[in-house]
Amino acid sequence: MSNLCKYAIIRFMPFAETEEFANVGILLYAPKQGFVDFKLAPMRFARVTDFFDDLDGALYSNALRSFTEELERVRSFGRKMLGREQVNFFQEVTRYREGVMTFGGTSSMLCDDPTIALEALFERYIGRSFATKEYREQQMVKVLRHELKTHVDNVRFKQQRLVADYVPVNMPLVASIGNITKVIKPIAFDQARPLNLIEHGEQWISRVKRLIQAKTIKPEHMMFTVENPMTKDSNIIRAFNEVSNEMLNIGVNVTQFEDKKAIYSFASNLHENETFELIN
Repeated sequence: MSNLCKYAIIRFMPFAETEEFANVGILLYAPKQGFVDFKLAPMRFARVTDFFDDLDGALYSNALRSFTEELERVRSFGRKMLGREQVNFFQEVTRYREGVMTFGGTSSMLCDDPTIALEALFERYIGRSFATKEYREQQMVKVLRHELKTHVDNVRFKQQRLVADYVPVNMPLVASIGNITKVIKPIAFDQARPLNLIEHGEQWISRVKRLIQAKTIKPEHMMFTVENPMTKDSNIIRAFNEVSNEMLNIGVNVTQFEDKKAIYSFASNLHENETFELIN
């Protein structure tokens, strides 16, 4: 018989200012059964430590070791509770707190066996989480942030929340000098279906249009750095070309992610309004 299970994703977030995090575990409980358990990524998990700039590997292993001890105590207490008492307890355990190890929001699901559900959730959110387009784009940001530090003097690009009237928009690479703000947004077009590719591109086009209309940024101070689809599927290519043209139509710079010369030129001169064309 299926029972209600609740779970929260455990996140490792070493640099609060960038808001970047990696999923490293699952905490799951079943109030009706009094079940509580968790699963964490291994102490040596190169995919995590390689993901973040300037990260001391010991920070991850020490944080995970300390959090494991805390979760073991939580599991011991939680298994003595049932129903509403357990739910209230874990609402407090998983509420947001600042720290290197945090919880995402709590979700619910029906499952026959909580132990099997825990393994499945871990595989879904941690085992496979480093193969998503979101992860690829975070990697692109990581690479560019490092390369901009190395190749562009006196300009620091960092994640920043820009506001279009009443709508906040998080941008991964923003630099300001005086009253000029430049923005770089890497985008990976590796979607499997044309509609998904179009929706992903148009989502970011819409956000940038809002920022331009609100005069938060000028179109010539915005750059999309793109990775083309790897597939030869003609419909995917058509979708990519359509989105690329939409980007150019709003007046922003569009260039290939590997065209570092164009990116450095855009980033290094905050007073230059030259527009780059997309190179297919």
